[in-house]
Amino acid sequence: MPQRTHESPSHIPAYSITFTYSYSVNLQRARYLVAIADHLNFTRAAAELHVAQSALSQQIKVLEREIGVVLFDRRGPRISLTDPGIVAVREAKFLLESADRAVERIRAAALGSEGELRIAHTRSWAGGAVALAVNQFRAKYPRVAITEHRGYTTRNTALATDGAVDIAVVRPPVDQSQLTVRILDRERLLLAVPSGHPFSALDAVDLAQLADERVVFWPRANGPGMYDAIVEMFWPTRGPDVVRREADDEQVLHAVAAGVGVAPMPAGRAATYRVPGVHMCEIEGPPMYLTVGLAFREDNPNLALRLFLEVVEDLFSP
Repeated sequence: MPQRTHESPSHIPAYSITFTYSYSVNLQRARYLVAIADHLNFTRAAAELHVAQSALSQQIKVLEREIGVVLFDRRGPRISLTDPGIVAVREAKFLLESADRAVERIRAAALGSEGELRIAHTRSWAGGAVALAVNQFRAKYPRVAITEHRGYTTRNTALATDGAVDIAVVRPPVDQSQLTVRILDRERLLLAVPSGHPFSALDAVDLAQLADERVVFWPRANGPGMYDAIVEMFWPTRGPDVVRREADDEQVLHAVAAGVGVAPMPAGRAATYRVPGVHMCEIEGPPMYLTVGLAFREDNPNLALRLFLEVVEDLFSP
């Protein structure tokens, strides 16, 4: 049964600056800020923006004075972003993305559409409660366009934080204080072993037996929270002996089939790929689960996002 819980961010940064129109942080200043952050050089940023360097520098000083923080460290031969400056640039990008999306929605309305919902799915999950919610939303709001693509959790959370997508389907936990995460589903975690491996003859594998096994894994950068959760469940006392890293679950399974090592594997991925030469083993003890969640910004103004979240509430509220 799908679960719906709220996950609190594990880390709140020391600085949190949210741009609103009540400050004189207009779109022009937001573009100025992003350009300077991209180049870390006022001269090159001014050339890109086609403004005088003195005018650009003055606008940033006014912005710093109005919000009460220093955004750039100007000491030394090269400028750099301060901690609040990093947050400010992230929020400026979100502001610009939101403005662009607003224009797109207005134009879409003129053509008869009722908006757009952008969803970034995680590569390690398909179907389940997420697909049910999307299908229900399509049926209820057929005039809302849905744009979908797939990526790793790390990339998806960055897109949602910047406002490039409305919903990021992720593998919690995620360390993004700007995002709200709602747990929506879960799946069993199994162990993939080569056919003919001694484990393939067992009803279930004791975790203690994994201590000396060679392991195939994907890069932790794809989804640090999911990676750490798997390691904590399978190797609670010592880290795994990772002998090869592959780009995704499918390539991991092919490496297992080639006899490189064993690998933790979500049950859904194992069922989807069904790679010959791989045997899926249960783990002794209580079942182990990986969760799937929806990550989004509470301050995202897109009405389609609010409507989608209402569909989720109607489907999965107790």
